[in-house]
Amino acid sequence: MLSRTFEALVERKVKVYIITRDPNDHDISMQRQAIEEIRRFETMGVQVILNTNYNHRKIAILDRKVLWEGSLNILSQTYSCEIMRRIDSNKLSDEMFTFLELEKFVY
Repeated sequence: MLSRTFEALVERKVKVYIITRDPNDHDISMQRQAIEEIRRFETMGVQVILNTNYNHRKIAILDRKVLWEGSLNILSQTYSCEIMRRIDSNKLSDEMFTFLELEKFVY
């Protein structure tokens, strides 16, 4: 589970950011679960950024050096046939960071 990885990173003073769908954009049955998970991550020390204009993206950027992209929702799937592709590239990671306009959230 990624939450254990995030906890370990935060303990090592690594900044961890999650960009996720605003709970208000979920149907009522999922809102409570989304709010609980956001609170859990924030209590852990992870900065959660709510995406208010829903984009169905599944992307992870690590240290602006590694880009993961694909169809797998890495925050909610355990067993799935979906895929993610790892790209080791400062250039492509930085391009995605810029495209997503993350500078306004992450320094």
